[in-house]
Amino acid sequence: MRSGVFNNITAKVLILLITALLLTMVGSQAYRILNDRHDTQEAVLYSINEDIDFQGVIVRDETPVTYSGGGVVSYSYSDGSKVSTGNAVAQIFDSEEAVSAARRLEQVEEEIAQLKRAQNPGTTDYVQPESISGKIDDYYKQLLSYKNEGEFENFSGVKSDMSLVMNIYNIISGISSDYDSKIAELQQEEIQLKSQTDKAKDTVTAPQTGYFVSYCDGFEDRLNKQNAEKLDESEINDIVNSAAAPQDNTNSNYVGKMFTDYSCYIVGVIDTDSRVAQDANLQLTLDSSDTVYNVTVESVKKADSEGKSVVVLSCDSLDEALVGRRVQSMQLIFDEYQGLKVPRSAIRFQGDQKGVYVILGQDITFKKIDVIYEGSDFVLSRNTSDEDCLLLYDQILLEVVSE
Repeated sequence: MRSGVFNNITAKVLILLITALLLTMVGSQAYRILNDRHDTQEAVLYSINEDIDFQGVIVRDETPVTYSGGGVVSYSYSDGSKVSTGNAVAQIFDSEEAVSAARRLEQVEEEIAQLKRAQNPGTTDYVQPESISGKIDDYYKQLLSYKNEGEFENFSGVKSDMSLVMNIYNIISGISSDYDSKIAELQQEEIQLKSQTDKAKDTVTAPQTGYFVSYCDGFEDRLNKQNAEKLDESEINDIVNSAAAPQDNTNSNYVGKMFTDYSCYIVGVIDTDSRVAQDANLQLTLDSSDTVYNVTVESVKKADSEGKSVVVLSCDSLDEALVGRRVQSMQLIFDEYQGLKVPRSAIRFQGDQKGVYVILGQDITFKKIDVIYEGSDFVLSRNTSDEDCLLLYDQILLEVVSE
C-alpha cells in the first residue's frame, strides 16, 4: 500500500520537474528570440534611370521668307522639306474656301490618275498577286518606320504608293473588276471643283536652296549658330519664357523661313552633371516625338545659378518634330540600371572584398556585392544566382558585426 502511494508521489514529482524543465527551455528560447533581434533590410530589385529633363532652344542659321501682299497662304510643302531656288513654297488665295477647294482638287486629280493606272492592262497583265502582296507588306513596314522615326516628309509619298499597289491587287485578285464608276464619280467632282476654284492670285518662291518651315517666331534674326555658345542662363530663360507655339503668319510679311544646313544646335540650362562633358556623344528625346536623336556636347559652362550648367548640343538630324517649335521639352537619356538595393551603411569589407552581412536562419554570413550603380545613400548590386553573392530577398544586416 505504501509502495503504491510512494510511486504515485514520485510520478507527480517527475511530472512537475519535466514541466519546469520545459517551461525553462521555452522561456530561454523566447528570451533569446526577443533579445537577439537584428536590424535588417531585405534585398529587393530596384531600377533607376537618371535622365536629364530640360527646356531646349533649337538654333539654326535661318532666313525669313516674306510676302508683302494680303490673302490666305496655302503651303506647298510640309515643314522641314528640302526645296530648290524658285520652287513655289506657298500660294496666295483670296479666301479659306478657295484654299480648301484647291487642296481637294489636287487630291481628286491624284486619285483619278491612280485608279486609271491601277486598272490599265499594261499594269495588271504583267504582275502576280504574290509580288504585289509583298510590296504592300514592304510599304506598310516603311510607313511604320517613318512614323516611329518622325520622318513625315516621306510618309505621304509611301502612303500614295501603297494605295496604288492595293488598287492593283484588287484588280488582279478579282476583288474589283474595274474602277470605272469610281473614276466617273471623281471626274464629276473634279468638274465642280474647277468651276468653284479660283486660281492662286500669287505665288511665294524659295529664295535659295535649303529647307523650308512654314512659320517664324521672331528669333530668326537674334539666334544663330555663331552666337549659340555665347548665350547665358538669363538669355536662355528669357527665350524659353517668351517663345510661343508657331504663329499664324497670314497678317505678317513673314510666311516662313529657310535654312541651308539640316543640322542644328540645342541650347539649354541643366542640372550640373559629370556625364554631360565636352565632346561627349549622348542621346536625346523630345516630348513631341518617339525618335531618339544622337547629339554631341559642343560646350558646357557654369551657369549663374548654383548647381546649374549651360549646355550646347549639336544634332545632325532633321524632321518635323525638330522644326515644329523653337523651344521644346527634352530629355538627355542614359542607361537604366536594375539591381539589388543595398544601403551604403550596410557595406562591409573582408580584406579588399566589398560585401554585406546577411542573416541565414541563426547564422550571420558575409556575402559579396558587385556594384553596378552608386547613389547618394545606396548602391545597386548585380542580381545574380551565385550563392557567394547577395541574392534577391536576402536579409541584409544593418548593424556592425563583431568578428
